[in-house]
This record gives sequence, C-alpha cells and structure tokens, in this order.
Amino acid sequence: MESNALFKIGYGVYVIRSKKESSFNGQIANTVFQVTAEPPQIAVCINKQNLTHEFIQESKTFSEAQLPKQPQHILKTKLKKRRKR
Repeated sequence: MESNALFKIGYGVYVIRSKKESSFNGQIANTVFQVTAEPPQIAVCINKQNLTHEFIQESKTFSEAQLPKQPQHILKTKLKKRRKR
C-alpha cells in the first residue's frame, strides 16, 4: 500500500471487495480508518454474517474504493433539469 493513500481516507461510503478462489464479492461499508502509519495498515468494519467477511477471512485480503460524494449520473441529471428551465 502506498503511504500517500492513507492521507486520502476520509468520511464516506466505501465498496469493500475480496476474492475467494475465482469468485469475487463486495459490499458497502461506511467505516474505513487508518490503524498504523508504519507499516501502513487500514481497518474496515464488516459484519461477520456477510459473505464478504468469509472471503476476507480466507484470502486475508480486501480492497476498498470510496464512492463519490455525489455520483456523476445524479449530478448530470440535475444539470439537465436546470438547463430545461
């Protein structure tokens, strides 16, 4: 993990994804935070009853991607409505 990535972790909604054998699974999470700077580590809160938890337990890996605060398709729809006025 690049240490600069730790500076970009902020409040938001995240997609958490993991792999088990040849299958992928993902879920939405709202808690991702930095645990240590050296070595760089992050943590994510996952419900133990979710399939993603099972995938993370087996593979020992996960990825996270923060969703945009305002998805582009919503923004474009709002702009189109304003132009029609």
